[in-house]
Amino acid sequence: MSVIHVRDQHDGASYRQVELKLWHPGCWTLEVTDEYDGTHILEKSLYPTDETVKGDFILVSEGDHDVETFVEAIDSHGVVESTAILKDGGSRARVVVTYERASSIVPEIVNSEFMPIEPVHITGGYEHWTVLVRSDRLESVFARLEEEYDITLEAIHEVNPHDNVEFADTSDKIYDSLSARQTECLFEAHDVGYYNWPREVSANDIADDFGISGPTFLEHLRKGEQKVLDAFLTKLGGRNY
Repeated sequence: MSVIHVRDQHDGASYRQVELKLWHPGCWTLEVTDEYDGTHILEKSLYPTDETVKGDFILVSEGDHDVETFVEAIDSHGVVESTAILKDGGSRARVVVTYERASSIVPEIVNSEFMPIEPVHITGGYEHWTVLVRSDRLESVFARLEEEYDITLEAIHEVNPHDNVEFADTSDKIYDSLSARQTECLFEAHDVGYYNWPREVSANDIADDFGISGPTFLEHLRKGEQKVLDAFLTKLGGRNY
């Protein structure tokens, strides 16, 4: 998990990264994930208007219900106006959901001085937020939200501002860690079917195209694979979905 600490150089204010668990009434994401065990929703992006919110979501179903059933349950919720499946990957799907703005807590969170810095993860009837907030305002902002919502402060992170920068986006983190040669080998292996089963090409064939030996190509490939897998498995393990 990335840890962010920012100090405003103009007024000396410090910021903390805070993890919140929250419930609020009338929300379709909370009610549907509470009803269907083993389901998860990840908010990618939201586009509010005066009356509605159009959201881009990733759905994951690890329980007894398939994604189609999950989408049908979302579509039938009282505050949802429409759903559209963009991609269906079996146990996962990417969907666009349009729903009533009044049922969303997002405007309240944003207006509270909590700044979301990671996608919201919803599962088991609760939303999990990672936000940034000024240290001197954390207590008052939290107390104000606590009066209206079921909200739990799960963790606060504060680190040395001189620590190395961590990337919240996994793809950025991977790209930064790979050498140019590792990136080149990984993309070429993927493009020519090396990762298909059965394999459509051998490592030696790809190495010949690069003008390098088979062992050298495999060394670049294996080191790149390890970085990609480590980053994604760490991210998935931390999110529990």
